Amino acid sequence: MDNDCNFANDFRTANMLKIFNDLVISNNLDDVMSTPLETTSDYFFSVYCERGSFQFIKDGQSYHVGEGDLMVGQYNGLAVGTFMRTPDLKGKLICAGRHLFDDALAEILHLDTTWWKKFLLLREAPIIHLSEYQNRLYQSYFNLMDIFMEDSDNPYRQRIIRLIAQSMAVEVLHEMGGLIPEENGPGTPTSKRSQKDVLFQRFITMINRMENTDRTVKAYADRLLVTPKYLSAVCKEKSGRTAMDWLTEACVRNIKYYLLQTGLSVKEIAFKMDFPDVSFFCKYTRKHLGQSPLDYRRSASL
Repeated sequence: MDNDCNFANDFRTANMLKIFNDLVISNNLDDVMSTPLETTSDYFFSVYCERGSFQFIKDGQSYHVGEGDLMVGQYNGLAVGTFMRTPDLKGKLICAGRHLFDDALAEILHLDTTWWKKFLLLREAPIIHLSEYQNRLYQSYFNLMDIFMEDSDNPYRQRIIRLIAQSMAVEVLHEMGGLIPEENGPGTPTSKRSQKDVLFQRFITMINRMENTDRTVKAYADRLLVTPKYLSAVCKEKSGRTAMDWLTEACVRNIKYYLLQTGLSVKEIAFKMDFPDVSFFCKYTRKHLGQSPLDYRRSASL
């Protein structure tokens, strides 16, 4: 895939420690954080600070990462404006192409009903201070990746690394569960939850129910007793994404789930998701996944 090649080439210029199949790991944060990178690749990254600290500005926001901190996010052109570090800085970085998670992400997000709150939390506060247990866990995952990226004679290396990356992503989501304030509990009093907050949360909850098969913003706006324009404006204000962005992602995620985690035929999936016919379903899948339903199912099993 062209994106895979771009991903690797972008990071070779940064003198990364190891690159293998759309996965990059490094023991040298300077090589990454001090190098302006431009890429269209879609992937997730985590930066762990073992010692010292660094500070940088991205998208006009200033971030400080200190000892024991983990920064997690989705890469969208990591162009660092200002970078400052302490002389003793030491840390680890893991970057993984989003496609590495395709055959697991759909199932994970269906099992974890609070995933969207965690993603929004990371968007607002991408730096987490790790406990001693979480510290050991992150370093263990890094070391496992390091070992298998060196094991070129292992015919299962690609699959093993993919599973390690998926396991780490699941663990990060799990550990973030304790960071989400309880509804109407300490830290989130009802008085501080605006009508827009409530509307946005109700919309996200609705579209993430598998039985909701509507693919128009109007259908959900009608149920929420607001106009489509207002609903989309609230979503944009609260998450940086429109209502249609969220709705399309939920629909595509359901398609991935049915294709990868069930034995349903394409016709059965189209019927289950209330598409008018199989042809329309196939066009929708090609548009958003770049492949026909059957091709996507086959490629994910390789």
